[in-house]
Amino acid sequence: MFADRIDDDDEGEDGDRTGKPTHDVRAVGVQSFALEGGDRLLAFAVNGYNRWSNASVNELDIYVDVNGDGKDDYLIAGADFGALTAGDDNGVMGSFVFDLHTGDGSIEFFATAPTDSSTVIMPVLASQLCTAAEYCLSASNPRLTYHVESHDRVNGGSKQVPDVAKYNPWTRAITDGGFVTVKPGASGSTPVVVNSAETAATRALGLMVVTFDNKSGSEEAQLIPLDAR
Repeated sequence: MFADRIDDDDEGEDGDRTGKPTHDVRAVGVQSFALEGGDRLLAFAVNGYNRWSNASVNELDIYVDVNGDGKDDYLIAGADFGALTAGDDNGVMGSFVFDLHTGDGSIEFFATAPTDSSTVIMPVLASQLCTAAEYCLSASNPRLTYHVESHDRVNGGSKQVPDVAKYNPWTRAITDGGFVTVKPGASGSTPVVVNSAETAATRALGLMVVTFDNKSGSEEAQLIPLDAR
């Protein structure tokens, strides 16, 4: 499960020759998991309105402010791994992190980006968002603010998702990271808990449930509004 925002404006260019724009972002969310040693795994999900044959025809950019000064500190980029590391596309989407102060970059994971899909999951470590004391996401400075842009690498289209979202990987406003495995046609459930105190600081719009087995587009990421108080 992921929690955050939705964008309802369907627009853009045809980036994958499917007849519909593949970089047109519909919804964005993030979930996190505790790791040994105190680090956190953050997984950002970006769902589009239309499918692509290969996600790396697009670039998905998540700009992150970790010290609350209103200025972006890091860029999480879902981009073709070969293009960024060797100057030659290989059709595999990486999940890169760039320090916007120094220009330094790192990659720990590939993105989860199935072919003929419309959703990308971009994992990063919280420690990748802590390269200097003055802009460090950590247990003592746990909240981040992010916003998203998408780019069509084939035809040059781009989109900025309006507004920003906030998130605390250490104390989440609502439960995320749940998984349910069900047989075709069956149903399942997982508990969701609201932290009212954290909601005041990092309010989420609701839950984003990604199901790669579903049809691409809106059916691949179910959005469940939640009026958390």
